[in-house]
Amino acid sequence: MGAAWLKGSAERIFGAKRDWRMADDQILLDERYEIAPDRRMPKFDSPGVEAFAVHDRNEPGRPMFALMAPGHLPCRYLGLTTKKPPSDTPVMWPRAAGVVDWPMAATGGAVVWGRRPALIFDAPKGERVFGGEVAPPHAMTEPQLARQVITPLVGVVRELTQIGVPHRAIRPGNLFYQSGGQGPMMLGECFGMPAGFAQPALYETIENAIADPYGRGAGLSADDLYALGVLILQLHIGRDPTEGMSDEEIISAKITAGSFAALAGREKLSTSMAEILRGLLNDKAADRWTLRHLDAWTTGQHFTPTMPYLPQRASRPIRFGETDHMNKPALAHAMARRWPEAMKLVDSSDFDNWMKRSFNDDKVGDVMNRLMGAAANAGPTAAIKDRYLSRLIIWMNTQSPICYRDIRVNITGMSSMLAQILDNQPLLNQFVEMLRGRLVQVWMNEQTALNSDQLQIRRIMEEVEKHIEKPGIGQGVERALYELDPLVPCRSPMIADFYVTKMADLLPAIDAALPGLGEGTIPIDRHIAAFIGAHLRRSIDRELGAIAQAQEEADRRVAILRLFAMVQQSYPNHKLPRLADAVVAMLAPALSSFHHASARADAERRMHKLGKECDFAALALLFDPNGPHRRADSLGFTAAKRAFVSLKQEERWLEQGGLTNPARTRLIGQRAAAITSAFVASAAIAAYSVYALL
Repeated sequence: MGAAWLKGSAERIFGAKRDWRMADDQILLDERYEIAPDRRMPKFDSPGVEAFAVHDRNEPGRPMFALMAPGHLPCRYLGLTTKKPPSDTPVMWPRAAGVVDWPMAATGGAVVWGRRPALIFDAPKGERVFGGEVAPPHAMTEPQLARQVITPLVGVVRELTQIGVPHRAIRPGNLFYQSGGQGPMMLGECFGMPAGFAQPALYETIENAIADPYGRGAGLSADDLYALGVLILQLHIGRDPTEGMSDEEIISAKITAGSFAALAGREKLSTSMAEILRGLLNDKAADRWTLRHLDAWTTGQHFTPTMPYLPQRASRPIRFGETDHMNKPALAHAMARRWPEAMKLVDSSDFDNWMKRSFNDDKVGDVMNRLMGAAANAGPTAAIKDRYLSRLIIWMNTQSPICYRDIRVNITGMSSMLAQILDNQPLLNQFVEMLRGRLVQVWMNEQTALNSDQLQIRRIMEEVEKHIEKPGIGQGVERALYELDPLVPCRSPMIADFYVTKMADLLPAIDAALPGLGEGTIPIDRHIAAFIGAHLRRSIDRELGAIAQAQEEADRRVAILRLFAMVQQSYPNHKLPRLADAVVAMLAPALSSFHHASARADAERRMHKLGKECDFAALALLFDPNGPHRRADSLGFTAAKRAFVSLKQEERWLEQGGLTNPARTRLIGQRAAAITSAFVASAAIAAYSVYALL
């Protein structure tokens, strides 16, 4: 466990056990909202996050609660603090948010402190629709749906669409009544966990449902409209239309028959209800109903439904996973879930024959050969078959996310997925293999069009590619993590409990964490270096190279110092006493780079003085080989070496009879006479010049 700091007059050193019930340990956000860690409010919990009571100093009687987001994942809301819907929108939206001190672990009445993101909400005035204290509605009529569900929730989707923030948590368990236990409904929060994290497969589009919950990505407003369609259906019929089905069965049914047919095909629906559900449950986002269609539908207008896209049906089935598959997308989904079996299948003649003969496509063989060739040319030889299978799945079902062994991730969900599996070495290795195999680029190239978020990932991947193959500090998968999403907190074990997402907080966090670390700790690791590399607004490739390639330990430590100096220059902070002490201790071996005893002593004196001043730039200059101090010492050392060589030469000359050999004596006399004559002549000319000036 580490330590943390507070802005204000008092400093709190974490890593020490403190009783958070003490008055001076109040957890305060924005100098207004007091969060009570000992007062849980489980009725407002969201999947993956817990709710706690909040006291508003400005409005003491206002019912409020705080959701404490996980400390290892990017907090979605922290990047959206300037985007606020109108106050009358029926959705739970944070009144305030920020990173606060928080008890990370407890033993008895004492705790170890860290920092966590906190989201402050007004408590809803109504009850939770499902799972609350009131009975859920049963088989709502069309007028009820229009008044209580469609009208208010469409308003939410509209407002969120305008600010570019999909909700991604529209489901029965996240519905509240706006007041009491009946009437119009409102949506619960959507920021405690990554977008789409808690969505059942039933409520997710095919591509999102296939992806792992942590890797679904932010998504689009079209995803919200799809979820709204499923919600309308479930509330209308009064039950889950897929009750008893597994997630895999639900997804396969959607792929094969289309979402509308799979979910509502057996239900007795009115013409208007079938119309809205066909529109909202269209699996092709471009053909799915928009807000304009919904507005028109509520006024009685009608639209000719767009026929759903269904995959080409094979002339005969292929058996895989105890199921007969009649189309490529459904088989691709099953293969992604059973990777070892799929590896055997693609090697079989049955698969080859099915692909080449069941779809009346003469070019299938050429495509498969192309995919295998491309797989062989990207990444290590040992994983060629894995890369081929991944490319094959992408080609068989372009709606699928990237599937690689146990990884299933949408490209906009890669950062949260990577953050989640960072401590799971087998999954982490697979993720790295996926990146090195350029499967992200493969997926993008197979799409007919990319949205703005996906195009941004394309640009980011250009930067990730520069670093993922490099083994040195500040490179590799750690660098990829912070390049993919600037909101991912620094995951260095030194400061992992501090939720550092901003460069301005990095050095203070290291400073605060040091009391909880072992004596002599070098205050940098791969994560800290990678975080700096991704966030600092200048290239640090030279500095990272110097750290990785240093031949001497002293040189490596000086290179680390230069990196800290660059950070401090960009984000000035001179109140870093513990970090400064650690840096001074780290630099002790570097004093040996000074050759002269007096220069070394002077450097040591300057080092301690500059350490007390927390001036890393001046410290870096002191140890810089091209700086004035090292350069003067180096020049003096060079002169001393030359003098030593000259003396040794003179010693050998004397030993060889330099003062007694007649020929040498005569030559020395001649040289001395010439030097004397030249000196006399120069002196005469100088005297004459002075006389002439007078």
